[in-house]
Amino acid sequence: MKTKVLTFIKIAVTALLLYFIFQKIDFENFGATLRNARMEILVLAFLLMWLGHYICIFRWRLLMRPLMPVRSLKDLFGIYCIGLFFNLAFPTMIGGDVVKIYYIGRHSNSYSQSFASTFLDRDTGMLAMLIIACVAIVLYPVSVPGIPVSIIIWGAFALFITGNMCLFAPRCHSILNRLLKRLKMTRIERKADRVANAFHIIGERKFVLLGSMLISFVNQFLFISAIWTMAFGMRLEIPFSYFLVFVPVINLISMIPISLNGMGLREYAFMSLFGGIGMEPASCFALGLVTSIMIVLSSLPGGIIYIFYRNRGDRRRFESLETEYS
Repeated sequence: MKTKVLTFIKIAVTALLLYFIFQKIDFENFGATLRNARMEILVLAFLLMWLGHYICIFRWRLLMRPLMPVRSLKDLFGIYCIGLFFNLAFPTMIGGDVVKIYYIGRHSNSYSQSFASTFLDRDTGMLAMLIIACVAIVLYPVSVPGIPVSIIIWGAFALFITGNMCLFAPRCHSILNRLLKRLKMTRIERKADRVANAFHIIGERKFVLLGSMLISFVNQFLFISAIWTMAFGMRLEIPFSYFLVFVPVINLISMIPISLNGMGLREYAFMSLFGGIGMEPASCFALGLVTSIMIVLSSLPGGIIYIFYRNRGDRRRFESLETEYS
């Protein structure tokens, strides 16, 4: 019941955000922007986005190798697609990462190791995105009226680094253990120990961390390039440097869990940031909407694969893992 209520709230927030955006849109200009788009370039942008998804499989596999038996690339590709589907297209409170943890860990019952590899896969991607944004804002300072872009980027980077230090520092882990013992949460303490041990195993393999970071940088540049290519295909002449700064901020905003898979938030962020450099609201919305559509389309194959992967008890296990590792 709680899941259904939260999903309904997200749908309602998404509808309200889109309604608010529609009040500011000149739909004649919006339609003209879409009609003038060059389809072959939009297809190229979609392929760039998919290439970015595909190389993430190799990052995930690299992080998984020191911890647990590694599945074939075919299996990893299918599971990764299912995760994308749950994250980006399926209206549910169950996150795609939880689905990936379950399908990778269920054969060997190694959910702690599966969680560690999946968490670090997401973590290295986030770090690469924030580094690109920080470097870009230094090299190409951007001023958007009413939006402190630099503060948002550097603030997010500082919070990210602080959070990771708390997670990976042995002293912080020992403090957490003592606290859990005092609270008599022995079950949680055992899970925290297994997860921390998995993190430390990967941390000792510098080549694994370096390789995952390199793949993350390539993935982030491909995603940013895909959105710039979309803009180019829609005949919107915007320097690439703006995308290096704005796309990470848009991604951060769309991760706020108040709307359905970031929709509404993403389009509003496009209008706020690109509108701040003189782009027409209708064109901003068109670019944001096409980006959202491309993201959803790129995740739909995972829904087909999920039909062949799912079992009757999967849903209950998803919810159990969500509770354990949230």
